[in-house]
Amino acid sequence: MEQQKVIKIFSARACAEPLRKAAKDYEEQTGIRIEVSVCARHCATPEAEEATGHLHDFLEEISEYGIHDLAIGGAEFLLDDGEVKGIIQKGKRRTIAYRSSALVVPAGNPAGIKTLADCARPGVRVGISMIDCLKGLWEDVTARAGLLEPIRQNINFRASGCVAIVEAVAEKMVDVAFGWSAFKHLADERIDVIDLPPEQEIWRGTGIGLLDWSKSPEDATEFMNYLASPEAQKYYVEYGWVLPQAS
Repeated sequence: MEQQKVIKIFSARACAEPLRKAAKDYEEQTGIRIEVSVCARHCATPEAEEATGHLHDFLEEISEYGIHDLAIGGAEFLLDDGEVKGIIQKGKRRTIAYRSSALVVPAGNPAGIKTLADCARPGVRVGISMIDCLKGLWEDVTARAGLLEPIRQNINFRASGCVAIVEAVAEKMVDVAFGWSAFKHLADERIDVIDLPPEQEIWRGTGIGLLDWSKSPEDATEFMNYLASPEAQKYYVEYGWVLPQAS
């Protein structure tokens, strides 16, 4: 009896739900089983953990496992790093969809944050993430608006990943944090999301790359291409990702 083909994917936690839906369709169409693993360390921490010391990013976790065929990250620069480190095969990657920057506040928005400029008000507590897809996002957004200096002075919490920053907001350890508009689909009633106007938005790509040690590179490449197709992209749009107008 022929053994069923398996493709193993390591995904950033906040990118996993649309992936699972697309993978289910692919399995039904091809008979190839898709196994999805999500980061189990920094970005899965249930507490609002502040980053200290060594920042263990998702590329390190992928390397330590060494068993996956593909990796999905919430920002293209992560896959750039993966190529440089010899984790991602050079040129073997696709962009699936994009996420747009937003402000994340506790449910009910107790600090009354309505605009990016409100983050610069005296006494407003601002949270940022130090790793992975949100790394440096606060600078991209505030510098574009000329508000880098006053908002930087209000940063009081530096989180180790998406889950930690969402928890910091939910637990009201900060008044506002920099995140993605797609966070509104996290089904967490403890947070609200404030979309930024188009002139203040920053987009980052959710990309997928072929890992250097993949045992099924041809099958993995076919699935990678499938995820960049409209058939799979519809699930990312459902969860708040966006597509360029040209697509």
